[in-house]
Amino acid sequence: MSDVSKGEIIISRTYPTIGLDLETVVQPGLFNYPLANGEKAALLANRCRSCGRTFFPKRSLCPECFVDGEMEEVKLDTRGIIYSTTVVTVPSPAGIKPPYAYGYVDLPANNVRVFALFAGADPRTFVPGQEVDLVVEPIMVNKQGQKVIGYKFRKVL
Repeated sequence: MSDVSKGEIIISRTYPTIGLDLETVVQPGLFNYPLANGEKAALLANRCRSCGRTFFPKRSLCPECFVDGEMEEVKLDTRGIIYSTTVVTVPSPAGIKPPYAYGYVDLPANNVRVFALFAGADPRTFVPGQEVDLVVEPIMVNKQGQKVIGYKFRKVL
């Protein structure tokens, strides 16, 4: 959490008259948010202390060795390589406007494959093998008018 007394900027905003947040995250615990000034977003995963396997999203029990209580939280690397991608040309049931691209990104530093939306370029230009970097930004506006914040990957230029 940010501390304004230390000069940090809080990104989250609230409607002052009704107390409704202007933004909300797609699912708490997937990534660090809100971000302090200069803080870089990271996906939050966990790793089994017994077998060393990393999971995103987090698991409460390792499905590899079934040892309970051995999971530790880790931040994933923000750079990855597109494993596969597709372009969607119809609106999503959640309200994401087409066209948009999504797919799987391999994070070699963590040996994890992540499912994600792609952003920042023509959706048709994302191809397997491209290097991408994590960003946290709005993915849609919900029925209450709040920006729903999610994670995406952008091409590394």
